[in-house]
Amino acid sequence: MPELAKIESFAAPLAAVIQDKSLRYKAALATAQSQAGLTKQGILKGFDNLLSVLDSSATSFNQQSDEVGKTEVDAKTQQLSDLKAAIQEKNKEIADMEQQVKSMESAVEVSRAKLQQAKATFAAAYERRKGEIQQQRKEFEIILQ
Repeated sequence: MPELAKIESFAAPLAAVIQDKSLRYKAALATAQSQAGLTKQGILKGFDNLLSVLDSSATSFNQQSDEVGKTEVDAKTQQLSDLKAAIQEKNKEIADMEQQVKSMESAVEVSRAKLQQAKATFAAAYERRKGEIQQQRKEFEIILQ
């Protein structure tokens, strides 16, 4: 990369004098070859080194993003699965409780019907016995006069 910086340092002062980029860099290379020993192969190797650094950075980034995927994305995916399983379990519990409620409602209705029947039976027996007692009272009222 120092070669790239060198060619740039030779080309920059020529920008005002030579507008054409190709001519400017050819003139800079001619000057740099004689003054600093810079070669065309050295400059191209500098670009190759930049590409190599870029490739290395991409590989490193991909490895890091894969690790993030494993630690964060996979962990979140597992949490989602756990939550969905918990929801299914709670839904099953709710369904079971709803069935219990229905059973209890039926039992309440049966108990209510039995209680009403018992009240009706008692009321009928009460009225019948009350009538009997009142009748006996009248008889004794007459007997005891």
